[in-house]
Amino acid sequence: MKLLIAGSAAPWALEHHYIKHLAPLGVTLEVFDVASFVNYTILDRALIRLGNNSPYRCANECLLNKVEAFQPDVVWIFKGVEFQAETLKQIKSRGAKLVNYNPDHPFIRTSVSHGGKNVETCVPLYDLHFCYSRDLTNKIENEFGIPTTWLPFGFELEEPVFEKISKAEEILRIAFVGNPDKTRARIIRQLAAAGLPVNVYGHHWQRFLGKHQNINIFDAVYGDDFWQKIRQYRVQLNIFRPHNVGSHNMRTFEIPAAGGIMLAPDSPEHRAFFSHGEEAFFYRSEEEIERYCRDLLAREDVGEIREKARRRSLESGYDYLERAELFLKEIQKLRKP
Repeated sequence: MKLLIAGSAAPWALEHHYIKHLAPLGVTLEVFDVASFVNYTILDRALIRLGNNSPYRCANECLLNKVEAFQPDVVWIFKGVEFQAETLKQIKSRGAKLVNYNPDHPFIRTSVSHGGKNVETCVPLYDLHFCYSRDLTNKIENEFGIPTTWLPFGFELEEPVFEKISKAEEILRIAFVGNPDKTRARIIRQLAAAGLPVNVYGHHWQRFLGKHQNINIFDAVYGDDFWQKIRQYRVQLNIFRPHNVGSHNMRTFEIPAAGGIMLAPDSPEHRAFFSHGEEAFFYRSEEEIERYCRDLLAREDVGEIREKARRRSLESGYDYLERAELFLKEIQKLRKP
């Protein structure tokens, strides 16, 4: 099977995990790096907000050229913010099947890179959708009549890296690893105001938090540093974006896989993935966050929690190799008459 992935080629992008695993599974794969054909200048962002697709013209033209040259059986588009309906129709007219996976949400837009007119308009044009959310999976399948498969997020943590990070000394503080928004900043400020120590890692936190004696702000972390930070702290806080409410996010699997102690929003999917109070902890309100944090910072049996979280992640097949195998199984059905 020949597969063209249209998305990001960045090493930290979700696409990277599938690129890594699909080739050894027998897929002939090439990547169309959308970022190479779109410049998100201030002017471009303004035009996009006004519904002007001109900043995306080059990406659409070049994707069609890539399809013509590579002749893929399947084109897998991540998100699809940049691609217009006419482009997708032309791809289908050339015999390729169209597949979409949106790690944000097709109908909820919180930034230029999330949702938008192109994404919504193109939903009916795909032959198959993958969704991280069960509710969204059902919505697309029921409302659009398109085959839709639940494909949760996962983790990619090699054993030598885990062995390395597991030896790091624990830091008896709360940590949040991710970028800010108003809700996340409010929760962090509330914890700090209650006297709880918090370290945050990500871009532009200074704009949201300012200075506080109980808050330390650090730059974003990647690679081995990322895994060490989500393992090392006593409490690893997980706060949903609006489009993840009721479902899960990437940290859902990354934190437990590293043996981190995750405090995350309560949701049906979280309850299905991990045992509350044993492998992870789930809060139903912002008031509960403080209570759980105080309890976890005072506990002595955290080694057992870490071990159970790690074991569940491995034994339940939450890694991206398993996700890639599921993806391949589903797209192979597209080729059958």
